[in-house]
Amino acid sequence: MTNEELALAKEYAESDNYSKAWLIVSKALNEEPDEPKALCIAAYMLEKQNNAAIAYQLLKRVTQLYPTNSTGWLNLGKCCDSLWRMEESEASYRRALNNVKPGDDDTKVILFTNLSALFMQLGRFNEARGYAERALKIDPEHLKSRHNLGVALLADQQWEQGWKQYEASVGSPHRPMFRYGDEPNWKGEEKGTVVIYGEQGIGDEISAASMFQDAIDRAEKLVIDCDARLKNLLQRSFPKAKIYGTRKEKVLNWDDEDHKIDYSIAAMQLGAIFRLKTEQFTGKPYLIPDADRVHMWKTLWAAKRKQAIGIAWTGGVSETAAKYRVWNIDQIAEIVRSVDAHWVCLQYKDATEQLKEFHAKYPDLHIEQYPYATLTKDYDDMCALVASLDGVVAMQSTAVHTAGALGIPCAAAIPKTSQWRYGTTGDTLPWYSSVKMFRQKELGKWELSGIKTWLQQYQSL
Repeated sequence: MTNEELALAKEYAESDNYSKAWLIVSKALNEEPDEPKALCIAAYMLEKQNNAAIAYQLLKRVTQLYPTNSTGWLNLGKCCDSLWRMEESEASYRRALNNVKPGDDDTKVILFTNLSALFMQLGRFNEARGYAERALKIDPEHLKSRHNLGVALLADQQWEQGWKQYEASVGSPHRPMFRYGDEPNWKGEEKGTVVIYGEQGIGDEISAASMFQDAIDRAEKLVIDCDARLKNLLQRSFPKAKIYGTRKEKVLNWDDEDHKIDYSIAAMQLGAIFRLKTEQFTGKPYLIPDADRVHMWKTLWAAKRKQAIGIAWTGGVSETAAKYRVWNIDQIAEIVRSVDAHWVCLQYKDATEQLKEFHAKYPDLHIEQYPYATLTKDYDDMCALVASLDGVVAMQSTAVHTAGALGIPCAAAIPKTSQWRYGTTGDTLPWYSSVKMFRQKELGKWELSGIKTWLQQYQSL
């Protein structure tokens, strides 16, 4: 198998044309099962198709056969990262660095960037910053390293420089850039029509919405293109803006006059205009729930003759350390048992089976799921439920953003692998004054005494 053929297979794989890539890779491996380039391409495709565990085995083989090949160690590090084998990932990247050929600055940039991202995921932002800066010394405009540096700076509340670097990630898979024409990015100009578009998850959009009123007060005309689930909630909360829930749609069914756009901006990037100092964060609630639905829930809680407290025991997805953002059944029981309340499930996915297991093990305890509030396609339902509660206890998740945006008292469990928005120290958030953070001291272990004391202290929430 020639290098040219394998280069073509790599090109096919990187353009997601896996069928053509596999034809070449399979032929190469049949000819020579230990061909390193073919093994690496096969591993790449397996990982992209959610088979990282199998890819891991192939890459282990590559590093055993070719222990001085930096590419093998680099790919193994990335695969271990996908599997959240972080210690092995770091060790693999370091082995790769030790074997980089003199003058191969491109590989060094990739390795420094990957190490920066790894430490960022682990919540070790100072180390993430250091490696991002090392990458940027070689390539000052490297976008992923600028993003990583921005995240590290924001975690340290160095807002002005943080937003400037964080902006580099707009247009990446995690922060897709939307363009409605050839309009430039908004920099705070007071004239013209501005479109703010959501570019991340629903929790991020809710958090960014804390800056929408600032934008409304500044811009001549404001249009917000959000997740469809947020449309009704945001239209009520920001009546002076035009709201469309079309950010994932290719065809925009907007009023004709709203298509005349002068500027656009990613929602979270509003921070670069309005949140350059910590004192510019008000911490005040800014979402307005549906009053009738809130009244409905409060009437139900009155009939229960107990305080109603919401609980969410998981958060995130695999890429955002979901395995560390979870309480097990026994930990949930420890929290629920600490106060006599009507406990309300705030899980964003159907928790029926989990609750069956919980109630079977702890028949004296009860958590109620209201799917017509938590599992609908209109987040107005969830907001009304949360707004009616006396308090919320939640793993780092959208439930924390929702409670904070509504001004509902919230005890938030923050893992060691926390995201930049939660900072690195302290128990308060500049974004939400009603949220108190309880930080995990050791990865994988939860000490719940602080949350239980908070619940007992604020039982009259």
